[in-house]
Amino acid sequence: MDVAAALTLAGTAAAAATGGAASAAGQSAWESLLSLVRRVGGRRPDGELQDGRLTAVDPADSEQVRALTGWLGEQARADEEFAALLRGWAERHAPVLRAEHSEVHNTVSGSAHINGTVVQARDISGGINLG
Repeated sequence: MDVAAALTLAGTAAAAATGGAASAAGQSAWESLLSLVRRVGGRRPDGELQDGRLTAVDPADSEQVRALTGWLGEQARADEEFAALLRGWAERHAPVLRAEHSEVHNTVSGSAHINGTVVQARDISGGINLG
């Protein structure tokens, strides 16, 4: 997994850790990511981390999440060891985070009257030609 995919997954973890749709797996992934940030912050003389602004990110605050993912990207570009840790985090949590955000519930039931073709899908890459 590359760093860009890991950064996208960080946003997915934030979404999975918030609101009514929060899941234990999402919260675990989010806490694990913040733990990684704290570990890296502890070995760096980076004032932005030392004052806690990035280690106490509210996953429901899109600006804070954006700042965190920006910082993660900067660190990954500057430090290959950190990039490897971030990729490792993403590889560990990707299966569960992707599965949680992949549910599809397409239903035609009851007294539905269909005149024509019904297409039920989640992700479609490319067009659909029914003719």
